[in-house]
Amino acid sequence: MNLRVTALTLALFVSSNVWAEQKKLNQQSLSNNETGFSSKLDHDEEARCHFEQENDEWIDNVRFSTHGRLCRSALWLDGLFGDEYEFNDDDFRGKVSIGFRQDEDDGFDPRLRVKIRTKLPNVSKRFNAFIGRVEEDSFISNTEVNQGQLNTVGLRSVNDDDAEWLVGIGYRNPDRRENGFDFSVGAKLSSGLNPYAKLAYRHVYVPNATNFWKSTQTVFWRRDDGYGVSSTLDYIRLIGDKDILKWDVGAKYTEDSEQWEWITSTTWHHSFTDKKGISTRGYVRGEEENPVSIPEFGITFTYVKPFLRPWLSLETGIDFRWEKDFPDSEYKSKTRVGFQFEMLLGDYYDRFDEKFRK
Repeated sequence: MNLRVTALTLALFVSSNVWAEQKKLNQQSLSNNETGFSSKLDHDEEARCHFEQENDEWIDNVRFSTHGRLCRSALWLDGLFGDEYEFNDDDFRGKVSIGFRQDEDDGFDPRLRVKIRTKLPNVSKRFNAFIGRVEEDSFISNTEVNQGQLNTVGLRSVNDDDAEWLVGIGYRNPDRRENGFDFSVGAKLSSGLNPYAKLAYRHVYVPNATNFWKSTQTVFWRRDDGYGVSSTLDYIRLIGDKDILKWDVGAKYTEDSEQWEWITSTTWHHSFTDKKGISTRGYVRGEEENPVSIPEFGITFTYVKPFLRPWLSLETGIDFRWEKDFPDSEYKSKTRVGFQFEMLLGDYYDRFDEKFRK
């Protein structure tokens, strides 16, 4: 199949699915006249969420439309808390990913992921908003791995976690190199309003220009599962200009599971350019109460490259893993392959580069 036609189909699928879900939520809230809030955006509000596009081709129009709709949703949310401060669309950024994974055990798994972060000045100049379709368990427990990469393999309880629509408001230090607390409260929108809350402390240690340590300690709560705690530690070493070696370990305990589970992995990234590269990750997972001390281990291979535009990437990957359910049984090999597009919204790379070049 022609890649351009495939990309267009996937991009249109993103827009239709995202807005079908959001339209239901917006219509429900805006139909309530007691709020006293008008659902009509004037031209000035639309102009504040106008993202300049360099070209007028179909792929640029898809990004322009997706950015505008999501930005106006954030503008509407901020407007519910007043109009004393002007919403700055320069603070709006995010990404939309769509693709699929094919697993020997679980079969075909279509994937749609959305992550939006923006400041809400009328809520608080220190707060920001999160709107997204993400893996609920890993997001709330701060145990996400590789931030939504196609072949993400995390803790056993969150691997293959179903994606859910979440909204939240919280605070996080804008300079991620500094130590400190961050927190957020929010809710899952499906199956009724299911609230969550999490508080995390992040500590960053940079001994020199080529080594980087980061630890995150989190306490979280969900109405369905009660309280939980998690801990992660990452070590990153730069090797020359094109290679990065990363080691990480994570553990989590919840009231619902009443046990500790853990994962550790080592990853090697090699860059061909700033936005094209390959990575290899070996991992081992375990559970405190499992009769098999190491029920699973594996290795993943991932390739990422730009597609048509610098802000649109194509990712493919394969995961080989070995699982064991009982002490007297043998490890069985399983394979999973995947393919996805990821579209960045706003000046994602420019803002990231500017912050970390200081």
